[in-house]
Amino acid sequence: MNYWLAYLAVWVLGLILFLAPIIVFNRKSPAWGRVQTLLPNIFLILFTLLFTLMALELFFKLFFAQSDGFRYTLASQNWYERYWQENSLGYRDREWTPENLAGKTKVMVVGDSFAAGSGIANPQDRFSDQLGRLLGDDFAVLVVASPGWDTADEVDAILNYPQRPDLLVLSYYINDIEGTAYQTGAQRPAIRRDPPAWLSPLVENSYAFNFLYWRLIRLGPQEWANIYWNEWLKKISVDPDIRWRHQQELLKIIEGAASEQIPLIVVVFPSLTAVEESRELLKPVVDLFHAHNIPVLDVSELLAGRDPATTTVNAMDAHPNEAVNLEVAQHLYQLIRQSCQPPKCPEPTVHN
Repeated sequence: MNYWLAYLAVWVLGLILFLAPIIVFNRKSPAWGRVQTLLPNIFLILFTLLFTLMALELFFKLFFAQSDGFRYTLASQNWYERYWQENSLGYRDREWTPENLAGKTKVMVVGDSFAAGSGIANPQDRFSDQLGRLLGDDFAVLVVASPGWDTADEVDAILNYPQRPDLLVLSYYINDIEGTAYQTGAQRPAIRRDPPAWLSPLVENSYAFNFLYWRLIRLGPQEWANIYWNEWLKKISVDPDIRWRHQQELLKIIEGAASEQIPLIVVVFPSLTAVEESRELLKPVVDLFHAHNIPVLDVSELLAGRDPATTTVNAMDAHPNEAVNLEVAQHLYQLIRQSCQPPKCPEPTVHN
C-alpha cells in the first residue's frame, strides 16, 4: 500500500475508534452518566497520543535523514534519496564529456563507498573533489566508485570506463578482500538482526518505529561486530589461499597500470572504529604495493590514536567525515606532486 494512503488510513481509523464510543454512549440514560463524564477526557488523552505518534512518524519520514552502517534502515534510505545523485554512468560524479575533459589531466579515483562518499552529504566534501580543487583547473578528477564494490568490481570498472586516465588513484578498504573470499565459497556469518516476524511489518513500514527499533538494537550487546571482525574478516584475511587470490587481483591493477604507463597511487583505509587492529590485516596489502614501488597513503597512520567520534560521519556510520576526507586529499595531493612527471605536475598549493 502507498505510504501516504496508509498514513491517512491510520488517521481515519484512529478517529473512528475514538469517536465511535462517544457517539454510541452519548445518551440521556442515567446509566451512562459517569461514562459520559469520563469519555471526553479519555478521548482527549487517546487523541493526544495518536497525534503525537503520527507527528513523530511525519517527522522521521520528511525531516530525518541519517547515513547508517545499516543501510537498510529507513533513515538511511532517506539519506540516500536526498543526497545521492548519479550520472549517466551510474557514478556519484558530474557528467564528464570529451569536451569538458579536453586539455585536462584525468585523475581517476576508483573504490567503494569510501571513494564514493557514503555519509558525506555534499559530494564536494569527498577527498576526490577536495583533491580536484587542490590540483586546479588543469586537472579533472573522475570518481569511479560504488558502495559494496570489491577489487574485482574495481578492475572491471577501470577497464569499462569510457575515458583513459592519466593518473589512477585506487581507494582500498580493509574489507575489499571479501569478494575474493566469496569466490572461494566462503560464507560470511549472518550479522543482521532482523525484527521478529510479528514486529517486522511495523518496523519495515513505519519510519518512527524503524528508528526506535534499530536504536534499541544498538543499545544492546553488539555481538555482530565481534562476529564480523573475528569470525569473518580476520579469518579470510589470513587465509593463505584467499590472500594469494586477492593479491592476484591487486596485481592486475598494478600490472595493468604499468603496461599502459599510467601512474598509480593507492590510499588504504582501515576500519575507522578499529584502526590499530586493522594494521596487521592491511600490512600485506601495503607491502605488496611498496614492493612494486607504488606510492601508498596509509590512512591508519593518519588516524592512529584518534577517537572514532572525531573521524567518522556519525555514531551510526563509520565512514570518514569531511575533516578526514580533507586530510586524505591533502596527503594525496602531496604524493601526486612528488611522483608526477613535468610538465603535468600541479602547481604548489598553500593549505590553510
